[in-house]
Amino acid sequence: MMRPTIVVLIGFIGAGAAINAVAYMQARAMTHFSVNGPRTANPETLGWLEVATVIFTGVNIPRPQDGSTPADLGLPYESHRFPSTHGPILDAWYVAGKTEHPLVLIFHGYAASKSQLLRSARALHDLGFGTLLVDFYGSGGSSGTGTSLGVVEARDVAATMSYARDTWPDRKLVLYGFSMGAAAILRAVAVEKARPNGLIIEASFDNLLNTVTSRFHAMGLPGAPFAQILLFWGGLQWGFNPFSHNPVDYARAVTCPVLILHGARDIRVSDEQARAIKGVMGEKARLVIFPDVPHMPIVEAQPADWAHEVQEFLGHI
Repeated sequence: MMRPTIVVLIGFIGAGAAINAVAYMQARAMTHFSVNGPRTANPETLGWLEVATVIFTGVNIPRPQDGSTPADLGLPYESHRFPSTHGPILDAWYVAGKTEHPLVLIFHGYAASKSQLLRSARALHDLGFGTLLVDFYGSGGSSGTGTSLGVVEARDVAATMSYARDTWPDRKLVLYGFSMGAAAILRAVAVEKARPNGLIIEASFDNLLNTVTSRFHAMGLPGAPFAQILLFWGGLQWGFNPFSHNPVDYARAVTCPVLILHGARDIRVSDEQARAIKGVMGEKARLVIFPDVPHMPIVEAQPADWAHEVQEFLGHI
């Protein structure tokens, strides 16, 4: 008969193995898109039974597709395709604007595609600004599948900058990203040495650990130590250190003017995280907090206020 201490030890080992197995599976499901099946609902909308099911079966995120085009919003556009530095072919839509204005390069959020920000492109077009909406690798019309939560996507941002400078050599370039797209932009500046004339950062997390922890909280679960375990396995699968994927650190490398936009009711990325990013940028950055806006493109919730802030910013680039 085994001693009680051995039984307890075996129990701890078994529980630890089970937690790590679930974390490995969850990390893979969150960063590798599926080919079919319904998408798992947002974590904050799940009931307890759904949370339990997701924990043991994993999320299901079908490969994001472009559900609409600029033409659906009355915008003439051109399709552009060009290679990224890590192999994939990127797909983009160019919507012309006034040539004397900066060209805004637009990058979508996690598990989304460029059609996510069509309303932003429409609003920018109404203000006279041209846009280039880009699908990250693995999404929409671009090749590949999966996501690295902004790490490898930073190379796509840098490749887009290079393509835009070659294609429109006389235009100033502004990078605009929502959520993961904003994180990728900041990493592109710090790591890939992208040099835009301005940045618009919307709903960006300050570090990856905080944003993963927030997803656990949204499901009514404690963040620690599950967020740390999930990140460990995700980083191992993708070959990078997820605990150093911190936009607040990337922000220190930014030298151009920055507009930071954030929703006060964003439960996935708190406004404290936006303030942290602003804090390291100092006077070169302007932070605008929009009341009553959750984690969504702000132009959809408060279009007039969004357009006012963006026009004022771009007018000084």
